[in-house]
Amino acid sequence: MSSNLRTSSQKPQAVMLTQILLYLAAVVNLFNGFYSIGSNNSLKMTLATIMILFGLVAIWVASRLGQPIPSRRNHAIVLASILILLRIVEYFVWHNFGFLVGIILPVLVVWRLGKTEAKEWYGAN
Repeated sequence: MSSNLRTSSQKPQAVMLTQILLYLAAVVNLFNGFYSIGSNNSLKMTLATIMILFGLVAIWVASRLGQPIPSRRNHAIVLASILILLRIVEYFVWHNFGFLVGIILPVLVVWRLGKTEAKEWYGAN
């Protein structure tokens, strides 16, 4: 057997929770995007479209986290960072505190993927 492959077929709890958090972040993005898409302001409509797009990307990334491939962990961390920035932009566009609540999920994703358990499973340093 190759030394690159992880012998553990059991997915760590940190990874499972991260997938759930990323799916929840996708739901929040999709909900906010579809809720805001009908705006008359072109900036708000563009931002709503971006939210929908990143909601779909979050579903795709979360579904791929189940395989112990280091690049999938990296993609999830990059996506979570983008979602955090998107939430900050949303706050400044809508001036609504509710959008800042959506920052919590991506922060938790980055935190859980930084845990030793997840790093070892993905074979990251």
